[in-house]
Amino acid sequence: MKNIFIILLAIATFVSNIQLVYAESPSEKAASGPQEEKFMRTEEQFDNNANNWEIFNTTMASARIENGKYYIENKSEVGELFILYYQDFPLGREFVIETSIKTVKASGKHSYGFVMGASDASNSYVFQIIGDETYSIKKYQKGISEELSGGKIRRMVFQKDSFNTLKMEKLGSKIRFYINNYYVDGVSDISLFGKRVGFLVEGKSEIAVDYTRSQIWPD
Repeated sequence: MKNIFIILLAIATFVSNIQLVYAESPSEKAASGPQEEKFMRTEEQFDNNANNWEIFNTTMASARIENGKYYIENKSEVGELFILYYQDFPLGREFVIETSIKTVKASGKHSYGFVMGASDASNSYVFQIIGDETYSIKKYQKGISEELSGGKIRRMVFQKDSFNTLKMEKLGSKIRFYINNYYVDGVSDISLFGKRVGFLVEGKSEIAVDYTRSQIWPD
């Protein structure tokens, strides 16, 4: 079994610098998005650490906010680093969540991922980018990972050495997965474990997170 390092932020919800906006849904939503009239939007741009993201520096891993980015580094050649944040994530509602991430440095086998619907690192879902070449949609249950889907990333979709947007959109019972707004895959009938979101860094590597953003539709 792989080594798993877990950083868990015991915070009731996003506060302060994250914007909460109630707005009419965009016109194009009728064709591609949930069918409710209004949604709630949250956004974190890492301008500061008003929302108490984990900041630390150990021999195994580190995390810091600098110049509007959240940097996460796994210093180990093996193992997976999870950083989780309690967002009161909607278990039964339709949503769109996205983040923008790039690899800052890496050696050997490495990957990063956007975590959602987690109760903890051992029970979570991850939209993972592996070696900037393939993607994987994984379910972790009791610490055991299962690949639900995956494939090769087309060159025209992914921008190596640049920020890339990972987006997950839940419509009905299906979750759709996008890279830079290109649809790459979908998985149906997912039962989320909990209300935490976050990031995964696997192998000796460092990532930078530019922002996180979500739109949640009412019941």
